[in-house]
Amino acid sequence: MRCRNWREIRAMKAPIKRASGAARRRRVAVAGLLAVAITAAVAFTAAQAFATAGSGAVSTYMARGPVSQSVVIGVPKSATATKVVRVRVKGKVVTRRVSFTYQTVTPLMSCGEATPCDTAYQQLTIPPGGYTGWHTHPGPTFVAVAQGEGTLYHGMSGCPSFKYAAGAGFMQPPTEVHNMRNEGSTPLVLWAFYALPPGTANTAIRVDQPQPAECPNIP
Repeated sequence: MRCRNWREIRAMKAPIKRASGAARRRRVAVAGLLAVAITAAVAFTAAQAFATAGSGAVSTYMARGPVSQSVVIGVPKSATATKVVRVRVKGKVVTRRVSFTYQTVTPLMSCGEATPCDTAYQQLTIPPGGYTGWHTHPGPTFVAVAQGEGTLYHGMSGCPSFKYAAGAGFMQPPTEVHNMRNEGSTPLVLWAFYALPPGTANTAIRVDQPQPAECPNIP
């Protein structure tokens, strides 16, 4: 039996090593695809878990229309300004620093000819025991209660709530996470006016939000 030299032995082993390396690469690629798939599935599941859909609320958008006039929707606030005033008295210049308070507005949304705002009018009916679920809106919202009584919960420290009966109204800034619930015995009917960024679709007027940690018992 002939003994093989080291060159022959090395030539025989080389294909085995190459096959082994290719197999390892395939295993790494498959593992990477599995990791991506698992990550996507977890993210999708988390998104589903975080969404807080309402219960029983029936929404109908009655009308839409743009606003191209120059308008600023905002919240009033007081501001303080300081000015340096120079006055000439008997040939001398007297300098004084003067502070004064004035009223201004913190803008929530601006409309104009170049960037007109969209508007939408909605009727929302919530049966007894129903609720909207936690959400926000992309622009400021003005709501009037046409029938019944609703309890509006705010997703902030202490989970404050306020009751609004027929004939009452309120405004919601776009950053406010809220949930309207009908805790009474008759249907709650709301009319809402939305000021919206240009091009906002009806499906994007409501933005689902996760249940706030401050309101763990309010679905």
